[in-house]
Amino acid sequence: MTDGHNDIHESVTPMDGKVDYSQWSSEKLLERVTSLEEDLRRQNARYELLAQKRRTPSPFPQPKRSRSIRQIDPSKYSTRLVALKFAYLGQRYNGLEYHANNNTRFPTIEEEMWKALDKAKLIFPTPNPALKEGEPNWEGCEYSKSGRTDKGVSAFGQVIGIRVRSNKPLEKEEKEAGAINGKEVFEQDGSDPKFDDETSPLNEAAFDPIKDEIPYPQILNRLLPPEIRVLAWCPSPPPEFSARFSCGERCYKYFFTQPAFTPTVGHEGLLPVSRGDDGRQREGWLDIEAMREAAEKFEGSHDFRNFCKVDPSKQIDNFRRVINRSEIVGVNSRDQRTMGHLDLPQFQQRYPPPPLSSTDRSNTNIHATESMTPTSQQTPKIYAFKVRGSGFLWHQVRHMVAILFLVGQGLETPSLITDLLNTAKHPEKPTYDMADPSPLVLEECNFPGAGLEWIHLGEYTGREAGVRKAGAKGNGKHGLSGTVDELWRVWHRHKIDETLAASLLDIAAGDRDGADVGDGGNGEQPPGNSVRNTESQKVYQGGDAPRLVGKYIPILQRPRMETVEAINAKYLKRKGLDAPDRNRWKSE
Repeated sequence: MTDGHNDIHESVTPMDGKVDYSQWSSEKLLERVTSLEEDLRRQNARYELLAQKRRTPSPFPQPKRSRSIRQIDPSKYSTRLVALKFAYLGQRYNGLEYHANNNTRFPTIEEEMWKALDKAKLIFPTPNPALKEGEPNWEGCEYSKSGRTDKGVSAFGQVIGIRVRSNKPLEKEEKEAGAINGKEVFEQDGSDPKFDDETSPLNEAAFDPIKDEIPYPQILNRLLPPEIRVLAWCPSPPPEFSARFSCGERCYKYFFTQPAFTPTVGHEGLLPVSRGDDGRQREGWLDIEAMREAAEKFEGSHDFRNFCKVDPSKQIDNFRRVINRSEIVGVNSRDQRTMGHLDLPQFQQRYPPPPLSSTDRSNTNIHATESMTPTSQQTPKIYAFKVRGSGFLWHQVRHMVAILFLVGQGLETPSLITDLLNTAKHPEKPTYDMADPSPLVLEECNFPGAGLEWIHLGEYTGREAGVRKAGAKGNGKHGLSGTVDELWRVWHRHKIDETLAASLLDIAAGDRDGADVGDGGNGEQPPGNSVRNTESQKVYQGGDAPRLVGKYIPILQRPRMETVEAINAKYLKRKGLDAPDRNRWKSE
């Protein structure tokens, strides 16, 4: 072996280090192959041993490797007060406001917003030792909100004021090398590091407060759930701006369908009261004109203590609010031609159904017989109760809607609104349930006199139009993962669910090739003295189905709650508190 290796070394060309095997004998070549095979065997054995060690779990618990997140030095960044306008679908959230030590099944909107702001290092809250790690902390952020929404309620125009990190350089200071910039923040959450130059401080002299500023909506929308979207930001609200106290008007919408629930077929579904020559109304449909008449009675300055829930902890004694506009409006829709079974006479709003015009008859798809011809107006429609006011009490809108639904069902008259607003005559609120929260939306918050100029998502900014080229993600509004794209996915999912459910409902109701749907009141009109069974009255409250309440008791004949003064006094006595100074309390 020794001689062979010496011979091998002698055959190595000193210039290029290569071995000339052409001069080797068979014995030497065999020796060389054997040596290489042995080296390979030993090398494979070492690799197998290392791999075995990796696969074998340690009997001792190993500490988890913590994710390294660099800390940001707030003293090296300037800040600015901005206003953010955002929207959310609230069905999966426990309302807007976060309450410490209040564990709920669903998160609040504030929790999600705070997590996004904190993860993007856009806020520098003052440390609060009383709060747990990861708990929302707005101290030192000049945070304010324009309206609080309850569990399940949505908003399309919610506004907050907050002090956030800015790209504007500090005066006469330079950033230290390696300080955190936008790239480091975004790489931690896995998003596109192309925002590197968008969040890096610029030269102070060249800084434009809009063109060179951090694109707040785009950044937050990358971190927020798809049901929560920042729509716009205001770069220069007044120094004393408060999203709560600067808000001069709020607008709410409460959506509902017509019919409100499955119409009751047969003669028992006909309500005993007729409106003029329109015929008798069928249970399930709402009298929209009666609701409009009632809604107008809310307008003006009134005491709404009979249309709210009293919170004694606030000790409010002023329940007067101003309603600028109150109306029932139709909701435009490009496609309301589903739920075709509602066109059948036994489901129609009036009995007997109105005669068809020649135009309606020519545009109608005839089913089994002429008597079953649907009218063009009998398609499921969406309406909304729209109300504008300077401020609202706790659950006020939902109480207003509940009374409107009773009027629409023919269980109460529009004059009930006038009676309940007369607190001198009715100082104690009658007991009744408020409407369901899911269809309610805070549509708009207005700030007259504040001079807010909004920069909406997708509008011009210098970086989007000049320095930065539009990529696959666009300007945050359109394109892949843009706001429109994200909301389309949300809409499409619900629209398909709606279409499938509507198609199945049509099949179950018999709207299929003229299928027999039974006696739905298509024959002769029942005698005028026919009595409708009212032992289990259906009452609609805005949810997916009506409630059975037994024999209906009119609102003014129901038991009354205690007066507001008695409720407030009982709370103070229970807490051992003195009566508060009323001048300290501000109404919302």
